[in-house]
Amino acid sequence: MNTAIAILVYGILVAVGGIYGYIKAQSMPSLIAGLGAGILLIGSAAAMMRGAYLLGWWIALIIAALLLARFAFASLKGFKMMPGGLMIILSLAAIIILLIGRQASQP
Repeated sequence: MNTAIAILVYGILVAVGGIYGYIKAQSMPSLIAGLGAGILLIGSAAAMMRGAYLLGWWIALIIAALLLARFAFASLKGFKMMPGGLMIILSLAAIIILLIGRQASQP
């Protein structure tokens, strides 16, 4: 359950980040990608809480890995703490939490 709550918070932060990117830079791709990824993460957290733990876990892991890859590659051009560095840190934290949470749920 703690893993699902952490992913829920991560999903909300990703969605808010997409909205922030749109407001600050008028970036429609940020809005679409941020809200889309955030909604998928929130949905995966809900799935983990409602009995489909493995499905939600895999969805969250894939989304977190994709976000990590996107922002890591973007940082190669020029590192900025906001939003790139923050998203790298959050995505790494989410992946670590997911991996620890997966092992804790093993019989």
